[in-house]
This record gives sequence, structure tokens and C-alpha cells, in this order.
Amino acid sequence: MRSILWLVPGVLLLAVPLCSQNVNPNNPVEMQAQKHASPNDMRTRVNNLQLQQDAKDLAELCAALPKDMDGIKQGLLSKDVLERLKRVEKLSKRVREELMRTSSAP
Repeated sequence: MRSILWLVPGVLLLAVPLCSQNVNPNNPVEMQAQKHASPNDMRTRVNNLQLQQDAKDLAELCAALPKDMDGIKQGLLSKDVLERLKRVEKLSKRVREELMRTSSAP
């Protein structure tokens, strides 16, 4: 009788932690900590970051162009205006191509 009295609390102590692990094996909840990014997800994330950086650089360069054009009107050609214009062309082409590629992706 005495061993049964010790057995019941022992079983309860073991059963409580098992019940607290409420996991449905047919439909387990996906935990973010267990999810590893696939190479494709990582590539997409890097491309998006690069696209955002390119767009930011392009906006900054375009914002500086009116001041450069005013200087050209006054006969002052800065040595790096042509380089900045080339950079604007390259960035705009890269941003356009990336946007076209992502919009046509399934």
C-alpha cells in the first residue's frame, strides 16, 4: 500500500512534463528558430539589399545633378561630372534589369 502511495505522485510528476509538450505530430507548428534559410532565400535577400543600396545611390547621384548642370551653364565643368553620369547610367541599368527580372519571376 505504501509503495502505491509513492507510485502515484511519481507517475504524476513524470506525466505533467509530458503533457506540457503540446505538439501535434500531424501538424507541428513551424518554429522560426528551427527554420534555416535556403540558399535561394539568402540569394534573394542579398539581391534585395543590393537593389535597395543601388536605388539609394542612384537617388543621391540624381539629386546632385542639377547643381552640376548649373555649374556647366556657368562654364564650370567639374572633373567628376562625367564619371557621376556614367555611374548614373550603370546604376539605372542595373536597377532596371533587377526590377524586370524580379517582376517576371514566377
